[in-house]
Amino acid sequence: MSHQNFDSVPSMPFAVAPAKRPFFKKKRFVIPAGVLLLGIVMGSCSSGSKPVADSSPIASAAASAAPAEAAAQPAAAPPSAVPAPAAPAAPAVGTPFTVKMRNGDAARITIVTAMRTDAVTTTAFATPPKNGSYLLLDVLWETEAGKTSSNPLYFSAKDASGRKADLNMFADDQLGSGDVLPGDKSRGFIAFDIAPGTATVIISDPLLQEAARIQIPG
Repeated sequence: MSHQNFDSVPSMPFAVAPAKRPFFKKKRFVIPAGVLLLGIVMGSCSSGSKPVADSSPIASAAASAAPAEAAAQPAAAPPSAVPAPAAPAAPAVGTPFTVKMRNGDAARITIVTAMRTDAVTTTAFATPPKNGSYLLLDVLWETEAGKTSSNPLYFSAKDASGRKADLNMFADDQLGSGDVLPGDKSRGFIAFDIAPGTATVIISDPLLQEAARIQIPG
């Protein structure tokens, strides 16, 4: 039996496996990783450039509260209106008042006193009052502007029910009829036969149109 000599047969070398490349050198890994990193960097830049006031909850709350506070503030009060001039006081006993007598003429009249009496004269023309009493007025007449004339017929009276009183033309020291020059005065009595109570005395102009009135307490 013969023996083969293996020494003379060259042995085949084993195939050496190629060495593996590191994972960070592989293109399939490097490209996606670079894209991911670039996205992260861009996102950080965009978020960092956003104004702080936009993302602050305190600033947002303050901004939203500003319109509400403005709406809650009351509207400015309008400027106070100029007060209307006070109406002239109504004529009263003892206080002079002006009566326009037409054409720019004006009389200044004062009912000095107003009294109730049962008689207005001591002459033969004395008669008792038909309506309960006489209203006796002590009248002062002055000219305030232009020229005026006093006259008992410029006076009339009504009682509280609106009934016209009777003028007594026989009162002692009755107010005279005639011109009253500026700076001059005329004074005298006027008597009405009228029911007791409040009375209204009316003063007329020369055309017998009402020019003023005065309330006489009862």
